[in-house]
Order: sequence, then C-alpha cells, then structure tokens
Amino acid sequence: MRKRICICAVQTPFEWGGAEIHVESLRRELRQRDFDVELVQLPFCWASKSQIITNALAWRLLDLTHISGPPIDLVIATKYPSYVVQHPNKVVWLIHQFRPAYDLYGTPYSQFTESAEDQRVMQIIRSIDGRALGEARRIFTNAQNTANRLARYNNLRGEALYHPPKLAERLHNRSYGDYILSPSRLEAVKRIDLLLKSVALTSSEVRCVICGTGSDTDRLRALAEDLGITARVEFTGYVSDERLIELYANCFAVYYAPYDEDYGYVTLEAFYAHKPVITAKDSGGVLEFVQDSVNSYVCGQADPRQLAMRIEHLHQHRDLCQRLGDAGYERVKGISWDNVVSTLTAGI
Repeated sequence: MRKRICICAVQTPFEWGGAEIHVESLRRELRQRDFDVELVQLPFCWASKSQIITNALAWRLLDLTHISGPPIDLVIATKYPSYVVQHPNKVVWLIHQFRPAYDLYGTPYSQFTESAEDQRVMQIIRSIDGRALGEARRIFTNAQNTANRLARYNNLRGEALYHPPKLAERLHNRSYGDYILSPSRLEAVKRIDLLLKSVALTSSEVRCVICGTGSDTDRLRALAEDLGITARVEFTGYVSDERLIELYANCFAVYYAPYDEDYGYVTLEAFYAHKPVITAKDSGGVLEFVQDSVNSYVCGQADPRQLAMRIEHLHQHRDLCQRLGDAGYERVKGISWDNVVSTLTAGI
C-alpha cells in the first residue's frame, strides 16, 4: 500500500507567491514518486492581531491522528500556523514563522508596537511556536537563514533543506539585453523602491522590468513617475510562466534585494538562467547563494547609489554578466528534489 502523506499549509485568500509554489511543488514531487498525497489547507486571515492566535487554535483543533480509513503515515507542516496541527509523525519543513512577531519586529515591516496588548499577542505566538515546533519529529527549514532565526528566537534546531525552483528545468539564457529584471511580489519588504531610485541614477539606456502584484503597486508606480523614469520602467503585473522564462532569458541581470529574505526563489531562478543577481548584505537567505564579484554583486548596504553603480557596470559589460551568471549556475545546479523527498520521508 502506498504511504499516505498530508501536507499542511495556509492560504491567505487571493494571494499567491513563493510559499504557495513551494507547497504545490512538494505535492507534485511526492506524487511523482508514488506517495498518496493530500494537501490540507486552512485560510489565514487577521483583521485583528488576536485573530493571529485564533488561526493557530483552528489548526490545533484539527487532529490528523484519527481519521477514517488507513492512517496517515506522515504529516509535513510548512509555515505558521500549519505546524500547530496534531499528529504523532509530524515533520516540519519550515518556510517561515509569523515574521512580524520575530525578526521584523522593530522594523517598518512589522505591525506590532510596544503596547501591552501587542506584546501579549507576540508572547503567545512565540509560546505556541515553541510547543508546536517542539513536538515535531524533525524540523527542516527552506534556508539556513530560517534555521538561524529558529535557533535565535525559539532555541530549536532546524536543518536547511534546499529545493530547486519550479521553473528550474525550463530556465535558460538567450541574450543579455538592455533591462534589469525584478520578479517579486510588490510588497514593501521586497524593497522594489530601491530599484527605482537606483535606475533613476543610471544612464537613460538602462531599463527595468518589474513583474508581480501586491499592496505596494500604487506607491511604486507613483514613485516611478516622481523620479521621471516611467518611460524606462515596465510594470507587467502578473505574468505567465512562459513570459517569465522569456524575461529571464533576455535580461542582463536580476535585482533581488529584499529585507532579510527566507529563501527566495528569485536568486535560484536567476542562476538557472545564467544571470547575475544584484543584492544587499542584509538580504538574508539570498546571501547563502550569491558571492560578491564571483557570481553576483552584493552591495554593502541598501543604498541606491551603490546599487546604481553596480547596475550601470553590468549594463556596460555584458561579458561580465555572462561570466558571473555562468558561475551562478554552477552554484545551484546540484540542488535536487530527489534529496528533498528522501530526506522528508525518511523512516516511514
């Protein structure tokens, strides 16, 4: 009989990004290896901060230990609060915790303040995480940066388990054109505004293509207009996989300088397309793959002037783009789903 696996994941209504692709890819890869796989999802909504805790309670009430039919052999939980689910053989492949209560606290990207109520909610979230994650038979993380946070805030050990991006086998290089590509959700933490400010400091021949949707869209469009670069910036909105592959194939470089990213598909996608990445030293998981002047450029700080110099330099030296991009491909080409699946399913 085929082994039965439940993947537990959350879904924020009408949002789709790296976490959702991560989960769908895992389900596909498990099924291809003849596991019987079911995706268990609950919506994640928080009109109030207390609702963050209510979401966790909903998962706690979902006990997958006792169900009709053959038992579930393995539960793989992902991000908060899916790992609160109950099962005796629970493995966590942690995408991230509720970051506003952890590493984002005290930055412009967290909604929590020093108020007594906010501090109470944060403490409850951390207590829930300590118990629920502590129940797991093993904890894996999508990146070493995620594991480092887990150790720092929860005193729990996680093992980084890297996986290739969805489009890995289809990405390729065709040319090093006249634009830098930014494929990412348009949210403040992704710092697309830095790209726009940087492009404004480069020569008029440099263009940028920004793919994605998000809550920061209107602000970014207004910023491009204020900077006088609307003719050099293309906001594509959502693009199909085919269009994204084409954009990767023809850009000269990829901009990806989010604040303290977990894993970040963009870095790997760029390298699979033989394109260098321009990032910053505080971009988190991105730094697990990029090496300054070896396969990418890492700016000392998230400063538009530094970024602009790097963008301009790569725009003027396409041979350098190729050399760095080829080195990037060598860095990631060995990452495989075979290793991921065998690691997650060991012992069942």
